[in-house]
Amino acid sequence: MRSNRAKASLVSLTIVAMALSGCVTTQTDRIGANDGSDACYQYRVALDSTGNYYAEDMLKGAAIGAGVGALTGALAGGNMKSALIGAAAGAALGSLGGYWNSKSQQGRDQAILGVMTDLDAENQNLSRTQVALDQLVNCRRAEIARVKADYKAKRIGKPEAEQRLALIRGQLDKDYAIASSINQNIVKRRDEYLIAADNIQPGSAEKIRTKTAVKAQTKKKPAKQTATTQAAQVVERTNTAFETSERINATTSSIQQIAQKEATLDAA
Repeated sequence: MRSNRAKASLVSLTIVAMALSGCVTTQTDRIGANDGSDACYQYRVALDSTGNYYAEDMLKGAAIGAGVGALTGALAGGNMKSALIGAAAGAALGSLGGYWNSKSQQGRDQAILGVMTDLDAENQNLSRTQVALDQLVNCRRAEIARVKADYKAKRIGKPEAEQRLALIRGQLDKDYAIASSINQNIVKRRDEYLIAADNIQPGSAEKIRTKTAVKAQTKKKPAKQTATTQAAQVVERTNTAFETSERINATTSSIQQIAQKEATLDAA
């Protein structure tokens, strides 16, 4: 029995290590080294830096859930099969729906307050990501316009213009990979908040997705917030996060269109 439990504990630790190590990359790995050829490099760095916030908690939650599940399964079943079953169940709890499940352990009132606080931080970071993404896209467009202006004024010939635009297209491809990775994590977190909002105020997730959610009425520092008011504020904050994430998604998609339709001499 002791041997089985020891093996199962090793499984749980291995699962956690694999889940965490498989997602660890340096910023240089993600964005490439600065060789001085990219005029927009600082904006790429700024965008990538905002992505750390969205990736860390989600990945740790899934990994820890899997590890705890494996250990629980081992203790309950006393064998490797139970450990693996527990790991699968733990991973599920650590991913979709795991956020609200974790919060609700504190009690409903505390859970609602916790979600509200988390959403405040989420919306601040989403705004930073949108700003960084806009700055990067605007910089790329300015670079494209500069090449086309030089070509039109005959300061450079067609071969050089095409070479410079090809370099920008390659940079845009890298930008898209970074933005897309961040966007995927944003969507995962957004879905968690939608689940939380739906548990706090049933039906709110569908209203947010269909853009029919009603914003809460702002009041001047109420002495005491009711549960209904708090629930409405959670929905409002979730709605704000959803709307910003939609804009980030649209801007991310536009990067490919810029590369294909704008960063060519045919579009000059």
